Amino acid sequence: MGSPLDFLLSELRERGAIPFDRFVYLSLYHPEFGYYTGKRLLNSPGEDFFTAPELSPLFGRVVASFIKRKIEELSLPPVIVEVGGGKGFLAKDLIEYLNPREYYFVERRKPPWWLGGKVKWLRGLEELPGSLEGVVVSNELFDAFPFKRILKMGGELYEVFVVEREGRLAEELRPFRGELPCEPEEGCEYPFFIGWEEFFRALAGKLRRGLFITFDYGGSCREVASKRSFRAYREGRLVDDYLDGVGETDLTADVDFTRLRGLLAGAGFEEVLYKPQSSFLLENGIERFASPAELPQVLTLLVDMGRRFKVLAGQVG
Repeated sequence: MGSPLDFLLSELRERGAIPFDRFVYLSLYHPEFGYYTGKRLLNSPGEDFFTAPELSPLFGRVVASFIKRKIEELSLPPVIVEVGGGKGFLAKDLIEYLNPREYYFVERRKPPWWLGGKVKWLRGLEELPGSLEGVVVSNELFDAFPFKRILKMGGELYEVFVVEREGRLAEELRPFRGELPCEPEEGCEYPFFIGWEEFFRALAGKLRRGLFITFDYGGSCREVASKRSFRAYREGRLVDDYLDGVGETDLTADVDFTRLRGLLAGAGFEEVLYKPQSSFLLENGIERFASPAELPQVLTLLVDMGRRFKVLAGQVG
C-alpha cells in the first residue's frame, strides 16, 4: 500500500480535498496505519498517554462500587457492556470487583489475552443481543469519534479541510454552511463530532432496561466553543505538526457535554448524574480503596483528570 502519506495523497488527488473528520478517521482507524488500530496495540499502560484505568486500578474500583450499588437499586442483572474497551484495564478491574454474569467487550480490536474467556468480544453495538438489561459503561469513548473543526474568523464560520500542496498535506479553510449546537467565539473553534447520534440510536435499540455511564474530558457547549480544543499528541507531547505524523499521532478534542446530554435524553434516557469526575470519585469513597502509597495516583485522578473530566449517567426502562 505504501506509506500513510502515499495513501492520503492518492485520495486527495482523487477528491481534491477531504473534510477534517475524514482525515481523523483515516489517521486513527485505518486498518493498516491508524493510530488506534496500529500504534496503540501494546496492552501495557501509558505509551503516548494514560487513561484513568491505566493510571491506577483505583478508578475501576470506585466505578465498580458505583455500578454494584446501581445494579442493586435498579434490580438489574449483573451484565456489563463496556464500549471502547481499549487495552482492557477497566474490564479487568470491573470483572475482579463485580464478577458479572456476562461482560461484553465492544472494541474494534481483540481484547488482551490476559482477559481470557472472561469477556465476550464484539466489534460493535449491533452485535449485542436485543432487549438487553444491565449496565453500559465507557471511558474516553466520545472524544475518539471523528470530528469536524469549525472556526470563526471575522464573524464568519469556516470548516477545516485537508488538501495537498506540493506533495505535502496542508490545512485549507472553506466556508461552513451547516448547523452547530453553538457557534464558536471569534478566534475560537468548535469540534463537531460525527457519529454520536448513530451511537445513541444503536444503544437505545439494544438496552431495554439499565444504566449508561460515561467518562470523558470536556465541558458545556459554551466552554468548548470558547477555545481551540483540538489537540494532537505524539510520544507524550503536544505537537503542531500532526500532518507530518499520520498514524503516529493521536488527534482529539474536548467533548461537548451539552450536546451529549441532549442526545442521551433524546434516546429515552433519564439523566441521573452529571458532574466533574473529581466529585464523583470523592462522593463514591475513593479514599476507602486507596493505600497511603497510592496518594500520587489519587491526586492525579482528583486534581488533574478530575477537573477536566466529567461523568454522565442515565437510566432507561
